[in-house]
Amino acid sequence: MNARVLALAVVAASALAGTAPAASPSDVAAWLHVRVEEPRQGSRGSRVHVNLPMTAVAAALQAVPETIASDGRFHLGCHGHGMRVEEFRRLWNELKGTGDAELVSVDGEDEHVSVSRKGDLLQIRVREDGERETVYVDVPAAVVDALFSGPGQELNVRAAVAELRTRRGDVVRVNDRNSTVRIWIDESAAPQGEK
Repeated sequence: MNARVLALAVVAASALAGTAPAASPSDVAAWLHVRVEEPRQGSRGSRVHVNLPMTAVAAALQAVPETIASDGRFHLGCHGHGMRVEEFRRLWNELKGTGDAELVSVDGEDEHVSVSRKGDLLQIRVREDGERETVYVDVPAAVVDALFSGPGQELNVRAAVAELRTRRGDVVRVNDRNSTVRIWIDESAAPQGEK
């Protein structure tokens, strides 16, 4: 699997999950599921299946060293490179009011990238024709809002995970020539039937 695609899947799963309508508080506990399958021709392929209750994901934040995070918020160093969190936060606040729109579209010789706003979702789509690869990421606005609720240069990961616990559905789907990745949230500890 392409390292860039796997990195995108891991980032999306850990910070920006959930796509379906919010579940009611009376619903059973949410579970995060990750499936990575790499079939190989002529030999047995590899499969990774991870099933974690969202409460465990939230508890894992408690174990993150304070040099990286404190009080459920990750601190990002600037060092003069890239955009500051405040700038991303300001940009996100402006984009929230745009309604449905294609925000970014990049067409290359073998690749198409699209970032759109559709309803309550920020959608990221990547299609690489030469690699026969597709990436689908759907991020609810409420999760992004929760992530940006930290002050200054902090991302409030604890708030984003709390929001994820109310969500159900696919987070990330990646298909390429050599592998498939699916990350989703539902109420089942042992997921039934892949979509």
